[in-house]
Amino acid sequence: MTPASPYDAIASDYAAAFADELASRPFDRGFVSSFARSVRFSRGTTVLDAGCGTGQAARELAEAGLDVIGLDASKDMVAAASGPASWVVGDMTSLPLADSSVDGVCAWYSIVHTPTPALGALFAEFRRVTVPDGWLLLAFQTAAPTLELRSAFGQPVHLDYLRHDVDEVQTLLIESGYLLHRDAVRSANASETAAQAFVVARRC
Repeated sequence: MTPASPYDAIASDYAAAFADELASRPFDRGFVSSFARSVRFSRGTTVLDAGCGTGQAARELAEAGLDVIGLDASKDMVAAASGPASWVVGDMTSLPLADSSVDGVCAWYSIVHTPTPALGALFAEFRRVTVPDGWLLLAFQTAAPTLELRSAFGQPVHLDYLRHDVDEVQTLLIESGYLLHRDAVRSANASETAAQAFVVARRC
């Protein structure tokens, strides 16, 4: 049985608040689209959105013509997810997928709760389920102190948002069996408290 997630209590409010988040972030949306094109160019069809939340990235990937599996540890976030995807409750550190069963993995801000020392094992798990030469997209926060959130949408929560160093993440990807493909960092906008990093890599 999957343990309760801190996101369960805020899932419906989160879904409403961030339903159209990517629509106002063309730079971020461009990275999702570019990742989808790379998967399709490699004749891939199926991608995993690991830590999918309520499905913002999953919907973009599906609209780009991919078959999407959306997985999240929060059963209520999965219940609130919408869009043309297969929704699964599960732990992204132990994915309920066979080896080499997807053509790419999208981890859209889903590593923000994973301590840096644990990222190598997580990336290895992503690699396990990805076909050779398959793709990985990471989006995460960087260049700022940890954000400690203790309330959200009027509910008490305990969420720490870790801001990973881009160079450390890239080193761990290489050590986990990936080739770096492209990356970018954009400055925080008015509603953000950290810069945003994007890394695309390819499974060796």
